[in-house]
Amino acid sequence: MNLEPEAPLRRRVWPPIRIWKSSMRAKWMLLLFLFSLTPLVVMGIISFSISRSTINEKATEYSEHLLDQTADNLDTRLGIYKEMMMQVLGNAEIVSMLRKLSDADPAQYDLDSLSLTTKLSTIVAINQDVQSISFISDRHYIKGIYRWSERSEKESRPFLRTLDDGDFHWYPTRYGTYVDSLNSQSTYVFSLAKQLYKISDGSPLGIAAVLDIREDVIKELVSKAASNNRDLQSFIVDGGGRLVSYPDSAMIGRSVSEVLGERGYAQIAGAGAGELKFPLKYGGDKLIVNVKKLATNDWMVVNVISKSALYQDSDRLLQIILLIALFCIAFSIIAAIVLAGSITKPILKMIRLMKRVMDGELSTRYQTKRRYDEFDELGGNFNAMVARIDELLNAVYVEQDQKRVAELKALQAQINPHFLYNTLDIIKWTALIQKANHAAEMVSLLSRLLRISLGKGEETVTVEEEIEHVRCYLGIQQFRFNFNIETSVEMADEVRLLRTPKLILQPPIENAILHAFEGRESGGRIEIACAREPGGGMDPKAAQRMLEQPGGGKDKPGGIGLANVDERIKLICGQGYGIRIQSELGVGTRIQIRLPLMT
Repeated sequence: MNLEPEAPLRRRVWPPIRIWKSSMRAKWMLLLFLFSLTPLVVMGIISFSISRSTINEKATEYSEHLLDQTADNLDTRLGIYKEMMMQVLGNAEIVSMLRKLSDADPAQYDLDSLSLTTKLSTIVAINQDVQSISFISDRHYIKGIYRWSERSEKESRPFLRTLDDGDFHWYPTRYGTYVDSLNSQSTYVFSLAKQLYKISDGSPLGIAAVLDIREDVIKELVSKAASNNRDLQSFIVDGGGRLVSYPDSAMIGRSVSEVLGERGYAQIAGAGAGELKFPLKYGGDKLIVNVKKLATNDWMVVNVISKSALYQDSDRLLQIILLIALFCIAFSIIAAIVLAGSITKPILKMIRLMKRVMDGELSTRYQTKRRYDEFDELGGNFNAMVARIDELLNAVYVEQDQKRVAELKALQAQINPHFLYNTLDIIKWTALIQKANHAAEMVSLLSRLLRISLGKGEETVTVEEEIEHVRCYLGIQQFRFNFNIETSVEMADEVRLLRTPKLILQPPIENAILHAFEGRESGGRIEIACAREPGGGMDPKAAQRMLEQPGGGKDKPGGIGLANVDERIKLICGQGYGIRIQSELGVGTRIQIRLPLMT
């Protein structure tokens, strides 16, 4: 008989692989966040893309249209100046006056020629754009309307190139000062020059007419066309890349490279006839440059669109979208927290209550908050379920306790009357045969046996009392079978007072006598060892059947069976304890009874 300390059964759980999964609260928040933000982001991206594309397309289209319109207006205006020049050159009186002045003494060339001035004033009176008309030859500078303050060879030499052919020559803008007898004027002017010819035979006179036109006339014309678009800058350059007209007058006469860089200068200088459009990056800004050459001369109208200025509205739209997105994100987070909390808090509360119920607190109840929703209904069903479980557990406990008591009493009742019947039968035959010589001893053994068996109605006895019960039983069996049964009992002092379910050794010993010693006249040997540590024969299959059959067959005079003992041990001590049988035919049988340590 093996006695071990009683310990609760523990299931060893190996550390599981932890896989992170989002909680329902996080999923709800993410879902609400995505549903609220995704449409806004998609709409914002689409709106921003469409607006930028539309702005770019419209601005380019507008720039090209404006460029054509400006070029046409300039060609028209410059054509007017050419017609005015032809009026001067085709006036016989003016040509006659100029021939006389050219032949006069050079000392007299700058004298006031009132008749010439009056005649010229009549022609140009219809157009206030003209600042002055002058005439230059190899010998003279002849004032027409106003007089140049500087009449040096350096000032007049560029205009003498007009004498090389009969074409119109346009000269870029310069800063000029004009004086007369009363006052003086200084302004930016560009010039148109052409050689004079005789009216009679068309031969050249060697005199060039110079028409000085105020630059602010074409500046106003260009800026007026671009005034409706603040993102557009328009100016005029000549064939050499010099600025003829520019919003900042201080830049007039300078190279266009100072405005658009060397790459822009190279593009414009190589533009040729027609129109040109190219992207340009200069000064950290991205530009769109449109160029169109005038039909009147080699000047070019240049429109420059700054993408940063062009996209100010779209960038402002993007900023508004971002602000709205941030607001929606904040609102979505708050709404997600509130909504997710209203859903997950009752669930988390329910989970905590379920854990308490799993720990055995069946008095736990869900306190409803009169939400009148599914959670209140779920809480009510939870309370009903826990109350029902508590009721069923109490019923099962009472039923199992009653069943256990009934089974124990039935097993004990199954053993005691049967054994008493056999014992009384032995006493009868012994008394008849031996004239009652051993009756007293058998009755003494029987009384001791009954005292231990019945006890005080308890389910357990001490190990020492169980061994004494076995000794009494073996003494009676020796009288019954009339052969010697050698018994060896090893019992450590530390187990004598430990407790064990009663009547668990008698059935195995009875089976040993009936099955192992049957047909042997010399009897046999039974060894009993009681220790706190885990510690001859019959057919192993027959031994196993002892645990499966409740008793001997019809032809057996006794034997309650080991199955009853094994079942009773399990009822009292638990399923981890009971009987184990090791048997080898012709060698011996070992029956091990495993019990918890019970004091």
